Amino acid sequence: MGYERIYDSRTVERGKRYYRNNLVKYCVKFDNKLYGKVLGGELYSTVIDLRDYSGICTCPYRYNCKHAYALIEAFLNGDYIDGDRIFEDLKEEPKEKILEFLKEIVTRYNLWEVMIRREDSLLEEGRSILKLIPYERKNIYTFRSFLKNRFLKNARDEELLKLLEEVLSSPYFEEEELYEILDMIIQEVFNRDNKEVIERLFALAKRYNILWLVEEYYY
Repeated sequence: MGYERIYDSRTVERGKRYYRNNLVKYCVKFDNKLYGKVLGGELYSTVIDLRDYSGICTCPYRYNCKHAYALIEAFLNGDYIDGDRIFEDLKEEPKEKILEFLKEIVTRYNLWEVMIRREDSLLEEGRSILKLIPYERKNIYTFRSFLKNRFLKNARDEELLKLLEEVLSSPYFEEEELYEILDMIIQEVFNRDNKEVIERLFALAKRYNILWLVEEYYY
């Protein structure tokens, strides 16, 4: 199936147990992804990318956890809702009913951010967190979590390089912390395989000796 490369046998067995005990509250397939809620210590939100079965979860493990596999197990057993069909059906509803439906969702889950347009970018968010580090060292961990959970997968290609330069210019990181953060950003650049951006990354490497990591990834 493909998930065997990501989930070890222990995680699979625990995920199956979660599913068999009705701890998957729902599973929705939409646009090549699974969205669901799985009950553990808390009610966790979980998303599965069906292209490779990788999972993101709001539990402390974050990635490819037992909750994620429980959602996969629900899908494999046909125990899911067809989200694509729901949206197709919505197209047939009158505009007034759709607006009422939308208002209910936005107000219940406080989703106003999807309704208002702001110029804030992920790059600016990253810069703002960097500015907090001199005042409290633990904000380094906040910045690292921001990279993992928001920035790396959602930023535009040029934002990756710009934040990389911001990190290189920051005097607040210990060497080990700096290498870890640089490694995360460089890896994402190469994963995207945008040749123009990779060329610009090599140009940066000529300016900063610490970016010897770039050649390591390339070769």
